[in-house]
Amino acid sequence: MWLFSSDEENKKAVRIVKDVFGNDIELDSNGNVILKQERVAILKDIATNTAYKETIHMDTSEETVKYATKLLNETNAILDSSPYKSYKPIYLDPSLKTGQTSTLLEFKAWRDLYLKDPIKKAIAPWTKAEKAYYESLQTKRERYQYLVIRSGLRSAVIDIPFDAIGGVDEKGRVINPEYEDIFYQVDRNKDTLKSEFFATEWGIAAGILGNPEYFASDLTGFTARYVQSTILYIQLNPKIDYRDILKIIEIYGEDYVGSFRTFKSGLRKNPLRQQQLIALAKSIKPDRFGMLPYIDEIMGVDWVMDLNRNNIALDYDGSLIEYLYDQMQAGEIKDPRDIDSTKESREEFRKAIIDSMPFLRTNMSEFIDKDISNDENKEWLREEYILAAKVARLTPPQGYPNAPTYYIPEYLDELYEAGKLDKKLNPTIPAIYRENFPEYLRKEIEDYARKRNIK
Repeated sequence: MWLFSSDEENKKAVRIVKDVFGNDIELDSNGNVILKQERVAILKDIATNTAYKETIHMDTSEETVKYATKLLNETNAILDSSPYKSYKPIYLDPSLKTGQTSTLLEFKAWRDLYLKDPIKKAIAPWTKAEKAYYESLQTKRERYQYLVIRSGLRSAVIDIPFDAIGGVDEKGRVINPEYEDIFYQVDRNKDTLKSEFFATEWGIAAGILGNPEYFASDLTGFTARYVQSTILYIQLNPKIDYRDILKIIEIYGEDYVGSFRTFKSGLRKNPLRQQQLIALAKSIKPDRFGMLPYIDEIMGVDWVMDLNRNNIALDYDGSLIEYLYDQMQAGEIKDPRDIDSTKESREEFRKAIIDSMPFLRTNMSEFIDKDISNDENKEWLREEYILAAKVARLTPPQGYPNAPTYYIPEYLDELYEAGKLDKKLNPTIPAIYRENFPEYLRKEIEDYARKRNIK
């Protein structure tokens, strides 16, 4: 039971906890969230496409305090159940700058990656052992399962065992009756109109189960997850006419590296890259199952701007990404991934993030605006925030292999010098050696390679 005291003394902050969005939330002596009276938001004038600030009054009623407090505890409990809770970073020691134990060269090589487009076959690369193992898989379903598992994508809306992945036959019938209820629930919800966020996540679940057309249905703030989902769509979709493979690569090239949606999907507008992908499409060939398992090697990957991390949904709805896009369009800031970006322009971009975050980031102590506060809207927010927590808990600490997160080099400098740069975040670590990759499967690959002397 969540208690509320009318005693003003009990409303003073006695403890601070984090919410799913990374904010410090003040709790009173009864453990209740201390709601703010008002918030200042950055809004957009659609007519002029300009940003402005507005003060909004919040609902701070006792009922809403109880609701927000319960939700804070619900979402934090979800984060505490993350399969990556035991993840332990390994920090590069900046004091070791000479000799065999030096970390400086390792750091510089990593840092400099972000000053240019990712090098093909260098980001989360396929190892020889992994490729040999994959080629040994003799059925379409085995390969489907492998590529989904390798991607790091896990369903946030319903638990899906690895054995249920791709678990339908050519006629769409469930192979294992044990999983029929999972397939039923996903099929019932995959076209939900509840919100784009829910539609995307149920779509990912449908894709995992064997319907790849549902991968990457809508944009959300979890941009790396969206891009990884899109890559799976290209790798796995059996309904694509590969005689016209040009079409899907053009879609990727147009939709993600040369259009209005580019930055909102976390990628950089890059006309040259778009043309390269379109040219590539003319020669690409699928495997005997109609799949493109090595599409990441063939067309490369892109640095993805994603402000979310494992257990932190900092920009779950994409508000901050959209604001940055508008600022770039207005010429106020420059994309730090552009080849002609400078230290100064990258710092300006970073400052824009820091300065705007308090006005755009969702905050549990600013639960609901007073003028829209009702039971229906509260419940809608509750479901959105719980889903955000579920996605955050499943976000791999080391990122998705085909959607590497972009880091501003100067930010890495600061982390390194402070001894807080986790070497396990290096994007060149092969996918099979990341902590989200199942240990049993890694052992199978290593055993397969050892027996055949593959190194």
